Amino acid sequence: MAAEAPARLWLDTHAAPRVTALHAHETGQLFALREGLQVIETPSGRWVQPPGWIGWIAPRCAHAAQSFGATTGWSLHIDAQAAVALPDGPHVFAVTPLVGGLVARLISLDASDALLEPRRARLVGVLIDELAASGRQSLHLPMPHGKRLAAMAAALADEPALGDGIDDWAKRIGMARRTLTRRFAAETGLSFAQWRQQARLLKAVELLSLKEPVTTVALTVGYSSVSAFIEAFRKHFGRTPARFFEEGAALPQAKKKPA
Repeated sequence: MAAEAPARLWLDTHAAPRVTALHAHETGQLFALREGLQVIETPSGRWVQPPGWIGWIAPRCAHAAQSFGATTGWSLHIDAQAAVALPDGPHVFAVTPLVGGLVARLISLDASDALLEPRRARLVGVLIDELAASGRQSLHLPMPHGKRLAAMAAALADEPALGDGIDDWAKRIGMARRTLTRRFAAETGLSFAQWRQQARLLKAVELLSLKEPVTTVALTVGYSSVSAFIEAFRKHFGRTPARFFEEGAALPQAKKKPA
């Protein structure tokens, strides 16, 4: 990233949930939460952003957003040319110790001091390099674009404990099971069973980030036992629900908005 590439950091605290209608920015946007939860939606998918993860919206990518609970965090707007190494759509990155340290340093710099701008730009450049080189893990639920499949997927994403199986859904939306199976996989890249498992686990992340008890979360997202839920969560995310948010506690606290 060139030293003169513009980037501006904002620190934000909101006491109440917010809903932002479909919109786009000319700049790219990195953002993270210290507390609260945010869900980003586009026609092609849904991204869950809990504390301890960094969200990304590419320049000119139309998206809507909804936050849950009080939120505290930061957002960094990056010139489109400087952000070409990052994904061309929404993404949610896990935070590493180095990334957390870079963010802490950026936040510590006086936003009103123009003499620090070259230093800020260099730090942003390293931050972009680190995110671009990461494993690209993302808390993403792809959504089908066909009208009937999209309606089915939205219902399951909102209420993943619904007990209806694929035959029930095929009948409900007026589609042959074989056609539903083929089209769903083609449009989402996942089988119906894989997608449903991912929907349940991402909904679990939402609820856990809002401090819901693990037992409540397990039953709410459709697991018959807590142990089965914890094991499925661990296999998918590589850590248990209790450890999932540990890295989030290390993110810098946003205390005030820059002048």
